[in-house]
Amino acid sequence: MSEVAVNPIPFYIVIVLYICMMAVIGYIATKKTNTMQDYFVLSGKAGFIVSGIAYATTQYSMGTFLGTPGTIYNAGYSGMAITIPGVVFSLVIPAIFIGRKLVTLGHREGFLTLTDYLSDRYESKNMSGLLGALMVVFMVPMMGAQIIGAGVLVNVFTGLPNQVGVIAFGVIVIAYCMSGGMRGAMMTDVVQGILMFGASIAAFVIVLKMGGGMTALNESLASMGEEWMAFPGANGSFPWTYMVSNILLWSFFTMGQPQLFTKFFAMKDHKTMFRSVILATVGMALTAWLICWSAPLARPLIGDINNTDYIVPIILQRGLPAIAASVLVAGIAAAGMSTIDGVLVTATAAVTRDIYQKFINPNASDDFILRISKYVTCVLGLMVILFGCLQPGSIFTINTFAFSGMAMFVVPVLFGMYWKKATTPAAWASIICGDLTLVLCTKVPALKEAIHGFHAVVPAFAAAVITMVVVSLITPGRVASKDTLKRHLLAG
Repeated sequence: MSEVAVNPIPFYIVIVLYICMMAVIGYIATKKTNTMQDYFVLSGKAGFIVSGIAYATTQYSMGTFLGTPGTIYNAGYSGMAITIPGVVFSLVIPAIFIGRKLVTLGHREGFLTLTDYLSDRYESKNMSGLLGALMVVFMVPMMGAQIIGAGVLVNVFTGLPNQVGVIAFGVIVIAYCMSGGMRGAMMTDVVQGILMFGASIAAFVIVLKMGGGMTALNESLASMGEEWMAFPGANGSFPWTYMVSNILLWSFFTMGQPQLFTKFFAMKDHKTMFRSVILATVGMALTAWLICWSAPLARPLIGDINNTDYIVPIILQRGLPAIAASVLVAGIAAAGMSTIDGVLVTATAAVTRDIYQKFINPNASDDFILRISKYVTCVLGLMVILFGCLQPGSIFTINTFAFSGMAMFVVPVLFGMYWKKATTPAAWASIICGDLTLVLCTKVPALKEAIHGFHAVVPAFAAAVITMVVVSLITPGRVASKDTLKRHLLAG
């Protein structure tokens, strides 16, 4: 239910124009998408502007504009200590540890997906089936969290049920991803990135104007209690253990995210990668800083609301004319759509290439895979829409769990790049053990209490690392060949 009275006409006008723009971009992308390499990684020809904005907007999500500000709105300034470090290092760390190697391997070996890399490094075609299945298991909820956010936006600006927005935005993303694949996703990401930046600036400026400036707002927030200004936040929301866990999750563990991992294969060269990282990091840091800062500052102005995920749309709606607010809300919708499109194309690759072509039917041609990819994209998109309509949890909770599940891929990736003794059984075991530990520490009350406030991703990662080392040492006969080790360890 919306928090204020709404006039939906301006919102409808803007959204129709936005949909038309996405349709035109998708059509252009279709004309230039002729091969499987085009569909999944833009044939490794993306320049630094497109690469940088696409990487940043894929890392952004509805969580950045709805779930995270909503969480900070309930906690105060302590929540910003998680968001900002995570954003600043989320691109730098992957570039340092894996970026150069992936750009080199992508061009030299023709890799299109994370499982291409891992299957080749550990000389196990069967690994593609396991990894592809796990990707789909965690990617559908990740996309579902974004589509739930679309429902929130439609509800705030039209008063219509959330499911209307879920279905409408889901259909839009499915359409342009089916037509243009990664090219369509990355081209639309450029437009979406500009809208996101505009929305973050607007929200911050509106709050300052409504509250009479930074000093007045901070004084009002402090008068509500010192817990809004310091750790661990209101209601003890962010103890140091949880803060450290989330900083690691949103920075270090981005290396294991398949939808971000694949972006390195799309980049033209190493120079492009470094320029992309600089562009994306600066843009993300400014955008996240402004949008998240607006949340605690708005608390004295707006007070308690039924669903804190609504806070940024409410700020825009109350502080701007209807048309301007609708344009910027399209920027928030862009945050979710840009994440969905990147993840949807990656999930499609997991099904068609990693599971079907490598595991079920190795004789399937690339042309056949390209054709069925469009249908798989549609089916996965419909699954996401269904998930969004059911809405099993908050945006922040769903997004965090899905991100954590895929974070376990970072273990075989890093060990594969830097440790020649890493074996195939160890890679399998580390992923399975890590994700099993994650689920148990999330769902079992006794284990959840035993980790003393740390997020479940921390013990899960520890379990995955220990498993990788121990199993590698007891299976020395399963080390990859010298040729494979030379190609991977010396790449970059």
